[in-house]
Amino acid sequence: MKEKIIEAISNLSERERTILMGFIAFVMVFVFAAVYFFMSSAVDDRRNTIIEQEKMIQEMASKKNLFMKAKNDAATMQNGIDSGNVNLNSDISAVKESTGIMISSIKEVKPRKKGDINIERIELSMRDVQLDQALSFLYGLENKSRYVFIDSITIKKRFNRQNYEVSMVVAALKKEATGE
Repeated sequence: MKEKIIEAISNLSERERTILMGFIAFVMVFVFAAVYFFMSSAVDDRRNTIIEQEKMIQEMASKKNLFMKAKNDAATMQNGIDSGNVNLNSDISAVKESTGIMISSIKEVKPRKKGDINIERIELSMRDVQLDQALSFLYGLENKSRYVFIDSITIKKRFNRQNYEVSMVVAALKKEATGE
């Protein structure tokens, strides 16, 4: 086969051999260029994929730190609920004394249960209260390190347009008492 090709090329004129060599060179350059562009495109795609994956890994690492912080906060909260002995009535009385606010009615509401945690609730009403006093009272209740919070609140302007009527449900998280 090799001899036939050499014989066929030697039978060609000088001009035909030059054209054939130019054509072969053109085909080789075209093949190499095509392979280069396909490989370049594949390498660029891989590079972009690696860059995206590195960004995702960095994002996951930052999310891991946030998750660990949230996990620690949840554990701290659970420990606080487990070890805390919140007395909602005494907390309300202490804040009432420190702010000098008058509570017109206090009524215990049926506690709610979520898992092994009870949410003890007390409904309070205050009449003829200045807004800054009411806000100080709210701040005093929720600013403690214990797990006492305002479950719901309604603030209405009184008819004299100077003071407010405030009714709220104050809640506290407590670990359910087990019969050990």
